[in-house]
Amino acid sequence: MRRATFGSDLTMSLCRLTRGNSVPAEVFRTRPLRALENAAADFACLLNDVFSYQKEIQFEGEIHNCVLVVENFLGCDRGRAVEVVNGLMTARIRQFEHVVDSELPDLFDRLDLDGDARAAIGSYARELQNWLAGVLRWHQGTHRYELPPLRRPTALR
Repeated sequence: MRRATFGSDLTMSLCRLTRGNSVPAEVFRTRPLRALENAAADFACLLNDVFSYQKEIQFEGEIHNCVLVVENFLGCDRGRAVEVVNGLMTARIRQFEHVVDSELPDLFDRLDLDGDARAAIGSYARELQNWLAGVLRWHQGTHRYELPPLRRPTALR
């Protein structure tokens, strides 16, 4: 569910549009490409939960933030929960890298994709990497989670 609520599908589908007809649609439904996209989406969702924790928990009463879920499930404090979530994020990035380094080349050979399709999928993977970097940069630069605006009365937000 979290992947859908974060909007990952929309932004990743925009990257697909630039592939034109060089990649058959069924290639995007293969396990390696789904794994690539799921790893990217999961990382972005978890990253958001780390950055948005205080706003969601203290000011909005959110109960589905992954940091809070880990706190409750493991019975640990926020610091430890963030460490666990960071471990999950690291695992998802490693999965992404594994797919790019090992599974995509195998997919190319198994499906006997031509040079244009291989280049397009390689470009798609790089665009997803750029998207992940952009998600991180946005979270680092946004004022959305800073305390002063959050402490203002609701009518002023």
